Amino acid sequence: MKCIVNLAVVLMTIFAISPTQADDSAAPNVVLIISDDQGFTDYGFMGSEIARTPNLDRIAAESLLYTRGYVMPVCSPSLASLLTGRLPHVHGITGNDLSAESIKAVRAKGKLDRDPLSQRLLANSPILPKTLGEAGYQTFQTGKLWNVTAEEIGFSQGMTNTEGRHGGAGLSIGRESMQPIYDFIEDSQAKEKPFFVWYAPLLPHQPHNPPQKLLAHYQNQGLSPDAAKYFAMVEWFDQTCGELDDYLTDNNLADNTVVIYLADNGWDANRNGRAKLSPFEKGIRTPIFVRWPGKVQPQRDDETLASILDIMPTIFSACGLDVPADLSGINLVDREAMQARKSIFVEGYTHDIADLAHPEKSLVTQVVINGWDKLLIPGARRPDKEYTSAPASIELFDLKADPLEKRNLVSERPEVVARLTQLQNAEWDAAK
Repeated sequence: MKCIVNLAVVLMTIFAISPTQADDSAAPNVVLIISDDQGFTDYGFMGSEIARTPNLDRIAAESLLYTRGYVMPVCSPSLASLLTGRLPHVHGITGNDLSAESIKAVRAKGKLDRDPLSQRLLANSPILPKTLGEAGYQTFQTGKLWNVTAEEIGFSQGMTNTEGRHGGAGLSIGRESMQPIYDFIEDSQAKEKPFFVWYAPLLPHQPHNPPQKLLAHYQNQGLSPDAAKYFAMVEWFDQTCGELDDYLTDNNLADNTVVIYLADNGWDANRNGRAKLSPFEKGIRTPIFVRWPGKVQPQRDDETLASILDIMPTIFSACGLDVPADLSGINLVDREAMQARKSIFVEGYTHDIADLAHPEKSLVTQVVINGWDKLLIPGARRPDKEYTSAPASIELFDLKADPLEKRNLVSERPEVVARLTQLQNAEWDAAK
């Protein structure tokens, strides 16, 4: 037996085969679609009578759909959670930017402003594109990324080639063309390699400058000018998703491609201060769905909690890779495990990071959702942007009866407050 094992090791060494490397002939392709600044209500399949999203409606109907998905309330921490499978106080990216004082200190050392952020993010393991690349996948980054280049974070190819805010040159995807994705897929096909596409366009994110043809429809709906532009942007994003899905179908790739969808954080068309950067539902809730024809049964689930932390385990499992035991996320396709989980956690911080080494110094709100109960626990800081809000004291909501959080139940249900606070404290300590 020892000789057989040693022979296997020798063969893997000679042919550079990893024990966990994907079988190119069977490994599915993966497309991760990440909407940018979109409210959870703003889809046809989520009940909107305003937003026109026929492509996402169709794909969602073909998918295992969780309508109660949750993400972080702002983009950079959310994307870091996608890349690492961890909460912000663990992966270390709690906000979009360093504080002014921190930037001065970095410049004094002769370094780029984003250097501490990129180094902190890259210190995590595993990292999604790097792990997929090591398993034999061709990987491609488009759109939003934050802090690092595509190459630094492990993508085989990518559009973001400078460290910075948002994603640099990658932000042209969707707004200008989808061709870079198609070129990458064709290259992967020529190499006979499975592919992973990170499609994270700056859509429907500001600037809200939709094509006039789309905007005209919403200008006749009695909406404010800002809301009309936003909903037209939502439709524009939906069109790009349809173009990408049509490409997969037209090239006979759809059946062997896992499509996963979520938004990075929420938005409110009326800008009422309880959305982006906010721990309230319009800031952190998103639909999350997985389509894998013939492998995942289409189903709509309006009760089970899903988390952004579930994306990495889902992709790893679909690709035949081991899921690290210390990741708290669950494979979205594992219905039994998903339904057994009762709680998820969300963290909200200041937009500007006070101290990379001490996340608690930037903490605005801890959120624990247990079943239909949602507890918001204020942190040490208040929001640092005028367009957002957060509770100044503990708030408790029954999301089933009160989905938009209008009635605080703290004084009526102290036992629930105590129980959820204990859950939150245990999660924070366990995830460090």
